[in-house]
Amino acid sequence: MSTATIPSRANLLREASLTICGRREGKTKACNSCLRKADAVVRLARAGEQNRDLVPRLADIVCGSASQPCRACWYKTTTLLLELRG
Repeated sequence: MSTATIPSRANLLREASLTICGRREGKTKACNSCLRKADAVVRLARAGEQNRDLVPRLADIVCGSASQPCRACWYKTTTLLLELRG
């Protein structure tokens, strides 16, 4: 596999942070809070691929909640995990 097809960590974090922050037309950069969340989510997702509790934990991080993530953040988390695996 060539290195051109493997996304760099910076690109991966940029894409993940945009998903967490909320993608919309014309938006090219996420806020600092979502960038920090993306870093934590990407590290956890890579480290805990077989963990059953991974999705709820990641949704908590994305939402910033105490184990009660909103529906939008569940959707963002699911989308993000699909992006990371794809």
